[in-house]
Amino acid sequence: MGTSFLFPILITLNFFFFTLTSSSTLITDQDALLAFKNATVDTNGVLRNNWLTNISICDWAGVSCGLKHHRVTDLNLSNFALYGSLTPHLGNLTFLQSLDISSNNFTGVLPTELAKLRRLKQVNVAYNNFRGEIPRGILVNMSVLETIDLRFNKLSGKLPSDICNNTPKLKRLFLKRNQIYGKIPTSIYKCKEMEELSLSKNQFNGNIPTEIGNLSMLTLLSIYGNNLQGNIPASIFNISLLQFVYLNDNNFSESIPTNLDNLLNLQELYLYSNNLTGELPEELGNLANIEFLTTSFNDLLSDPIPSSIFNLSNLVILSLQQNQFSGSLPSDMGISLANLEELYLFFNRLTGEIPASITNASQLTVIELNRNSFSGPIPHFGSLRKLETLRLWENNLTGADSPNQELEFLSSLTNCQNLLHLEITNNPMMNGILPASIGNLSASLDAFSASNCSIRGIIPLEIGNLTSLEVLDLSKNQLTGFIPTVGKLNQLGKLHLYDNQLQGYITHSLCQNIALLELYLDSNMLIGSIPECLGDIKSLQKVTSRQWELRGRSSQRENSRRGRVRLVR
Repeated sequence: MGTSFLFPILITLNFFFFTLTSSSTLITDQDALLAFKNATVDTNGVLRNNWLTNISICDWAGVSCGLKHHRVTDLNLSNFALYGSLTPHLGNLTFLQSLDISSNNFTGVLPTELAKLRRLKQVNVAYNNFRGEIPRGILVNMSVLETIDLRFNKLSGKLPSDICNNTPKLKRLFLKRNQIYGKIPTSIYKCKEMEELSLSKNQFNGNIPTEIGNLSMLTLLSIYGNNLQGNIPASIFNISLLQFVYLNDNNFSESIPTNLDNLLNLQELYLYSNNLTGELPEELGNLANIEFLTTSFNDLLSDPIPSSIFNLSNLVILSLQQNQFSGSLPSDMGISLANLEELYLFFNRLTGEIPASITNASQLTVIELNRNSFSGPIPHFGSLRKLETLRLWENNLTGADSPNQELEFLSSLTNCQNLLHLEITNNPMMNGILPASIGNLSASLDAFSASNCSIRGIIPLEIGNLTSLEVLDLSKNQLTGFIPTVGKLNQLGKLHLYDNQLQGYITHSLCQNIALLELYLDSNMLIGSIPECLGDIKSLQKVTSRQWELRGRSSQRENSRRGRVRLVR
């Protein structure tokens, strides 16, 4: 009977002590949050108006509690316009699983007390102004931590050599855009569950550890914009789950590994701005899902571009410019590129004709083939209705069979009503006449450059319809007739017509071009003087002519050696 009598008393005492313990821990959590609040400048007043002591902390803005113990488990204050430094009291939120204070303006250092939060799975302090070293404990001793996001701060120091020794659950490590230096620790391979690793835009040096190739779950590897060197480890390309690889803007040398057959999930491969040498691996053509492929600005990559690359039907951007690639493009290159939007092959040593099949790549918006040695006729690009940029300058391209024929490829471009930039300068074998249909080019066209193209005949009056033009360069040709009226071109900043055979007077309509910066008319057969009203164009910096003087209102004139006149404001 005595035992029966005591049992209800024990139950009551247990409930009392549980309630007392829960109450005291809630007060501990409340104290930690209030200390955080008092150390923070609350620009929008969210904490000031909501974190009130007469309200349960579980109902405070950005605070979530567990159902069982009513302890704080999540603190999400992202984009609350908060200023100040983090208080060490956050280390008392011992049930905290997720901390997100990203996109604020916190300063100072990350408190080492954060490493006491052994239940923490996610920490996100990205887009702030934290300085100093990353607390070692966060990178080494957090056994359940899955995500560390410290991007876009000013953190410095080295990564600990024993990183990942006791963070077996870490899946995402984002350190992009900080000031972290030193070598990438080889022990990083111990984070066996790592899926996304971003160390870009720091000051890492040395080689990529070959051990990174053991991160078999990796889908993202981003280490661009560092001072890394040596070769690209072939072990990286054994990670079959990789989808995104960004190794650009480093100092990698030697050749690109050829073991690419496992990368069946790869969507983006960025290798540009390194010192890579040798040829492009033929195996790149096996990357069936790749959408973005860029090896540009390596300078020393050479040999023909593998034809298999042009069979990658999912390609959206192909960027191979500024290397030493040679040979010709395959005649059927455009047949399979149904999704290609941007093609960059400029500054190479490519020869032969531009394949007409390129016009089958109907999604193209950018074609840049300038500074190569392409020859033969320019294809009619009229079927590329989305084309915005066409740069073919410094090649040996032709435009007409005889000098008296119109440049028909220009007429075909009138179908490209999104065209912004048309540059064909320095193709001295172009020949041909500008068609009147040039006035039907895109109303958005802001640059037409066709200098040194052996263009003959007159400048069509219809060119005055291109009211968005900012640059018109027809210099170094064999143009005749008069300077057309271009007064409607209110955005025209540069008009270069020098080194032609133009005749007549300089039209006063030029004075209506109120945005004019440069007017180059020398080496023609013009007569008369430069209109005085040009001196009223406040933006005008240079007027070049021969045997004329500017009689405008300029207070500062300087004749150059060639008899040019410079108006400087």
